[in-house]
Amino acid sequence: MMIPSAQPKRNSIVMRVLLFVCGVGIFVGVSHITSLSTEKDAQLRLTKSLEPFATRGAIPLDRTNRWADDPKAAAFGSLLFHDLRFSSNAAVSCATCHDPERAFTDGVPLAVGVGTGKRNTPTVLGAARQRWQTWDGRADTLWSQAAEPIEAAAEMNFDRTSAVQLVRNDPTLFAAYSAAFGEMPLGLPPVEFTQRARPLRLGADMDEASIAWDALVPSRRAAIDEVYSRMVKSLGAFQRTLDAKSSRFDRHARGDAQLTAAELRGWVLFHEVAKCDQCHSGVEFTDGEFHNLGLPGADGRLPDDSGRHGAIPKLKVDPYSSAGAFSDDQDGKQATLVRGLKSDPETWGQMRTPSLRNVARTAPYMHDGRFATLDAVVDFYNTLDGAVALDHHREAVLRPLGLTAEQKADLVAFLRSLDSIENSEPD
Repeated sequence: MMIPSAQPKRNSIVMRVLLFVCGVGIFVGVSHITSLSTEKDAQLRLTKSLEPFATRGAIPLDRTNRWADDPKAAAFGSLLFHDLRFSSNAAVSCATCHDPERAFTDGVPLAVGVGTGKRNTPTVLGAARQRWQTWDGRADTLWSQAAEPIEAAAEMNFDRTSAVQLVRNDPTLFAAYSAAFGEMPLGLPPVEFTQRARPLRLGADMDEASIAWDALVPSRRAAIDEVYSRMVKSLGAFQRTLDAKSSRFDRHARGDAQLTAAELRGWVLFHEVAKCDQCHSGVEFTDGEFHNLGLPGADGRLPDDSGRHGAIPKLKVDPYSSAGAFSDDQDGKQATLVRGLKSDPETWGQMRTPSLRNVARTAPYMHDGRFATLDAVVDFYNTLDGAVALDHHREAVLRPLGLTAEQKADLVAFLRSLDSIENSEPD
């Protein structure tokens, strides 16, 4: 039963949808909707389609990180996130690629850190609501995702031993760490220790840093790992505070605002005609799963990025995963799921469906940043020109949309309505 205070707002939504349905030319070219028997049917259908978006709910708990919602850990994580010193050239921080002024992306096709990466930088806004992290899902928690970039050669190219030493030797960082976690463990290297040392990554070649890591006594490696795990869990705690704020579409669904006719036509196209929500579903506009879109490789060649297929073996041996040694919930549902994953042939080339919240602010698009604009993305889906299939390794649901120029413009208008409104709060 609806509470009395909510009834006027719901009536407002119904009335606005009715006006939308009856508007002159509002369904031009949308035959799927005009085929409904009556305007009342259309009204009810559209009203119902908006109901799930009236509220987003709370950010899911992260039982794998006992400090996930600890303000002191988040404060320490914020310092780490913005500190350039955690890179080999002292010029790259997490915020370099995840720039707050660019919706926590970097605005370039491929991530540029100490080197140039192979994929586009995804936003971290709302990342705490996602089941998997990174394009290929090789991280299954927000904090485990933070562990790799610090040591990745193309990103920050640092090492955990130097990172721990920096925290211990810097008064501000040490104070923030101590406030969240208390004393550092015994067994850390001497304060003056300056050797770069980090474990060998799966599939990587031996280097001086990995050789130096193997040379450390086990107790010293364990102490470094303990501090490093708390550092990345603090980064996870901080990033949990970076939620996507309310959008104009959210406010429309609640009855607090009115979308334009073009934006509403775009919603009908998105939901009823183009069926974009087969993958971009739910209040986060993502199914959280992995799909192969058949995007061609360089110069039209077959793609060589294995995506999910190559990520699963890495995830299953990652000590920072939900099932790994540093997880605080190693026997939980997430851990059980990770242990059961298989790198089957159909996972080749699959990439995670990104959320569409703030999509107009996070260009360029796709896992390799190949499309500079939303219009270009819609053009691709409209024709699927250039799409390739590796045997069965492409989504069977993909069909050319065949939209008109006006319909494409309406769809883009709707997508822009998903951007966060500044100075608003998350739902």
